[in-house]
Amino acid sequence: MLEVLIYILHGAATSPFVRKAWIFLKEKELEFEHRQLDPLDKSERFLSMNPLGRIPVLEEADGNLISDSSVICDYLENIHPSPSLYPSDNRDRARALWFEEYADTLLTQVCAQVFWMHIIIPIRSGEPTDQTEVDAFRDKNYPGAFDYLEDMAPDGSGIVNNEFGIADISLASAVRLLDLAGAPLDADRWPRFNDYYQRVINRPSAKSIVDEELFATEVFRTTGEAPQYES
Repeated sequence: MLEVLIYILHGAATSPFVRKAWIFLKEKELEFEHRQLDPLDKSERFLSMNPLGRIPVLEEADGNLISDSSVICDYLENIHPSPSLYPSDNRDRARALWFEEYADTLLTQVCAQVFWMHIIIPIRSGEPTDQTEVDAFRDKNYPGAFDYLEDMAPDGSGIVNNEFGIADISLASAVRLLDLAGAPLDADRWPRFNDYYQRVINRPSAKSIVDEELFATEVFRTTGEAPQYES
């Protein structure tokens, strides 16, 4: 009988990078346990796992640690090649990696700021969300982030050759922050991309993290801190 590999995914469920690794693991049908790890708490334990102090960290059964969501997903693709979540064609793979990079940088920066403005800044400052400030931020930053994606959005679930994979997981993982902030994307302004996003985020793999991310969001909203793992 083959031994079932068990992974531990360390990180806060609100993180788009933890969400990306989570969905990837689920799409691969790999068994894993999730443990909370606050990205803002640069503890000795955390820094011993990743000296950059970033999440997620994937821990293997033998204690081997792998950091960075892109590294984690690439690693899992190589050792668990089926089902494939990266294109086999070199040009298509490059395009998929481009969308992953777009999601991990510009898109996450924009969506994470909205999450902070709605969820974390109010509890830490003691002041309610400044909607005027949020609106100004969106007016300035959303067109640059989402107009491009509106043009690129596919009719199906895959933005590269209509085949679902790493690009789609990465994009949806970033945009999910807007839902958690209670400020979803304007479906009237970006209808094609929103329809595509809804198809991706409603896959069973993405829905499997909902309870964890809602719990973590509520802890952030009420305490200003991430949930803590209890050993």
